[in-house]
Amino acid sequence: MTEPQLNAIVEAVLASLPAQPMPPAACPLIPVESSARHVHLTKQAVEKLFGPGAALTKKRALSQPGEFLSEQRVKLVTPAGELGLVAVLGPVRNAVQVEISATDACALGIDAPIRLSGNLGGAADVALVGPAGVFETPGSVIVARAHVHMTPADARKYNVSDGDTLRVRVNSARAVAFEHVIARVSDKFALAMHIDFDEANACALAAGDMGTLMLNAECFMLNERCVSDEKLITEERAKSMIAQGKLVLRKGTIITPAARDVFTQAKTAIEFI
Repeated sequence: MTEPQLNAIVEAVLASLPAQPMPPAACPLIPVESSARHVHLTKQAVEKLFGPGAALTKKRALSQPGEFLSEQRVKLVTPAGELGLVAVLGPVRNAVQVEISATDACALGIDAPIRLSGNLGGAADVALVGPAGVFETPGSVIVARAHVHMTPADARKYNVSDGDTLRVRVNSARAVAFEHVIARVSDKFALAMHIDFDEANACALAAGDMGTLMLNAECFMLNERCVSDEKLITEERAKSMIAQGKLVLRKGTIITPAARDVFTQAKTAIEFI
């Protein structure tokens, strides 16, 4: 029997079981991603910057469903400075939004407020420069607040509501607990925490690092012994978990043979509670 066939059987069995709420003491692990400076453009801005009839060209998909990194790049320009080769994300939106770090804001000589995506109240001004022209974008520049994308199912599992303020410990080489992280819940999202480059550098974030969602005081005491409540660990999931060192899983967690091989080769210790 192949690994995909085994996974399908296990997932079918799990799906037939009654849903079990997550124990209050559990400390779920979530993927953490760093977000480099980037811009979201309107159709009008795309044509102004890249020429009449221009459209964004997809380079690769991003973790959030439907979003992608485009082949296009722009320059950010202010009277005090400029930043080149800034990524353009797609698809196009109804408003131009420029997301940078606080360090970038200093380089541009602007005061960009910390805001959630879509909230441009008090946003700073910048000009975008492309190969076909310049597009002035007053009130478009923000420093994105750290946030966690969740599906409604994730939110129910963790007893979290859209807009809640969370505490997340990033389990990296220089582990840091981030306060005032905002939960963003939508059926259009995939579970992931997003931080900017300043925050990623502060915690020495590396590919595959995970964050612990600190739901209660028990999570603080667990610290390095962060409990995963996943019911099934596949080979691909195992590859993303080995950077954590020691894993603590709930009794009854199913680990596929290929996933066990990953843990064995990485010498990752597993404890069941």
